[in-house]
Amino acid sequence: MSTAGAGAYGQVDDFLAAVGDGVGAPQGQELTRMSWLEFALNPFPDMFAMPPGGVSVKVKDALLRKRFTDRQIRVAYDYLTRTDHDVMGGMLGLATYGVRINTVAPDATASTQRNSILDTACTTGWLDPREEATNLAWVRAFYRDLFEESGGVPVPGEAYDGALINHPDTDLADPALNTSGVPWYTLYYNENYPRLQRIKAQWDPLDVFRHALSIRPR
Repeated sequence: MSTAGAGAYGQVDDFLAAVGDGVGAPQGQELTRMSWLEFALNPFPDMFAMPPGGVSVKVKDALLRKRFTDRQIRVAYDYLTRTDHDVMGGMLGLATYGVRINTVAPDATASTQRNSILDTACTTGWLDPREEATNLAWVRAFYRDLFEESGGVPVPGEAYDGALINHPDTDLADPALNTSGVPWYTLYYNENYPRLQRIKAQWDPLDVFRHALSIRPR
């Protein structure tokens, strides 16, 4: 996505050329120009214009402070090329992160992640409810193996910076899937969580507004 106005097409071309330099894989592109409001109201029409009931999606997110290791790249290659799983909606996404985002202090907002270079996500989607178990098993195993050295999750530290709450993943609160010993709220909010709990206690002391990964009252 580019907001460079008349220069957007050239910017996209230059970026794709740099990313694909030396790769040799087939590639193509489809560009659409729309207003900010159009994108905000209907960001990916081809993805969400599905039959009644829509598409089910599982997103397992991580913020990286360093590039993937060679081991992690081998894991990704294996999961994206193996033939023993038929997961049509499976993918690994990499989105650039940082720059202006990282100029904000970690305690200035609820989001503490201000030292990352990439946002990555193991993602899968399916239309038929009968495919749910296969898709969930694939994406959970992919994510677990990527971060196996830190308990199957991106524990904040030298290499990782937790996960984005924008992509809520209840697996992070499941000790069977998060074996790091680091609670889900640390992965999402790090040292900001106690302050968020105080705000929660002030404005919603009865915990009226809640979900599986909402701020817990103190």
